[in-house]
Amino acid sequence: MTPENFLLFAGALLVLFITPGPGIAAMVARTLDAGPVNAAIYGSGILLGDMFWFTLAVTGLSALATQLSGFWLAAKLVGVTYLSWMAFRAFWSAWTGARPKPVFRAGSKRSHAATFIAGVAMPLSNPKPIVFYLTLVPAFVPLEAITPATYALMLAMMTVLAVLTAGAYIGGAHRAREWLVTPAVRRGADIVTGLVMTGIAILLLVAR
Repeated sequence: MTPENFLLFAGALLVLFITPGPGIAAMVARTLDAGPVNAAIYGSGILLGDMFWFTLAVTGLSALATQLSGFWLAAKLVGVTYLSWMAFRAFWSAWTGARPKPVFRAGSKRSHAATFIAGVAMPLSNPKPIVFYLTLVPAFVPLEAITPATYALMLAMMTVLAVLTAGAYIGGAHRAREWLVTPAVRRGADIVTGLVMTGIAILLLVAR
């Protein structure tokens, strides 16, 4: 691996992480709905899912991935269910002005675990990271030249770039969240959030 390869990898990752997509939209909506901590937990799940696809590409197991249709269907259903619940919460809030009772107590370990699992399910069922890691990365990074040391370094690069980009999105959404104090603004934001979450859930459900 040459320095140029690392720079290409970092640049491609930056484009992947910074370009708005279902994962970023869901993370921003999670910030508006439950705060930055929950959004960060969701984002860490997304990062783990991205690392999974990258590891498949590095180890040459991408061909095996195409055979695990049952696993991908389960991941898709987890992601769609979670996004649908978030959409329902937003629409319920817009309609009644109140929040539906959460499945798990807010801030509990179960709530955080469910948020993390839903985050992992997002890249596992989203075509964007699948295409990126299994087809684009091998095109400009010599996978056969990746050693355990360079693999660890690349994972570290992924983590740093993910934290920086996700932090920017979460921070911006959190500042907007503090602005949502009047009932009229809150209702409008809930409607937009519900529509976005519904659209992402439908996109993941029909994506192949």
